[in-house]
Parts: sequence; structure tokens; C-alpha cells
Amino acid sequence: MKAIAYIFILFSVMACKKDDPFPDGNGDIQIRIWNGSSWGLDEVFVDTSDGQNDFGNLESNGKSEYKRFDSAYRYAFVSFKINGKAYLIQPTDYVGEVQLEKGKYTYKISVTGLNSDYALLEFIED
Repeated sequence: MKAIAYIFILFSVMACKKDDPFPDGNGDIQIRIWNGSSWGLDEVFVDTSDGQNDFGNLESNGKSEYKRFDSAYRYAFVSFKINGKAYLIQPTDYVGEVQLEKGKYTYKISVTGLNSDYALLEFIED
């Protein structure tokens, strides 16, 4: 009977585990966003191998708070808007890339102009 009770408790604890890929306090990789453009960025999302993370809105030259990740690369899929226009930075693949080691990093986003769909992602080790 004790064995059944222990199994029940074990499954109950496992069922309570959050599926959040960005749990606070876990994840040894910390990434922030730096808006290196002349315009405010709205609805900034970064999609890494952990999943999607919302960085919110960033004013020109503003930096977000660090967010924790369990895994990430030197570049990532990033989406954001400027004056309602959607921009994407989309990696082709991660072939040959090595996952980041624990530490703090910044993805700096630069936009060349509002008439262009071109945006640049620069990787910075903090």
C-alpha cells in the first residue's frame, strides 16, 4: 500500500511541473535586447531553441531586462514592429552553430530605414 501512495505522490508532483520554457530563476543563459535603431520597437519577440519570449516594447537605443534561457545561439528568430510594420530577422538554420555557454548576452537590433524590410541582429557578449 505504501508503494502505491509513493507512486501517487510522485505522479502528482510531476503533474504540477510547469511547462514554461523560461522559468524564473532557472536557465544559465541571460539575454537582453538592445534597440540600436532610431525608432521604437514594439512587440519584440525572440524565438530560441527554448521557445518564444516576449521582450515587449523598446524605445530608441533602449535595452530590455535580461531574460533567462536554458539554451540559445549567437542568433535567433526575432520579430518586432515599427509604426505597425512587421519586421523579421530569420536565421536559415543552426547547422555548425554551438549553443551558448552560461553567461549574459545582448542581441542588438538595428534597422537601416523604414522604407526597407532589412534589419540586422548583432551578438554581443556582456
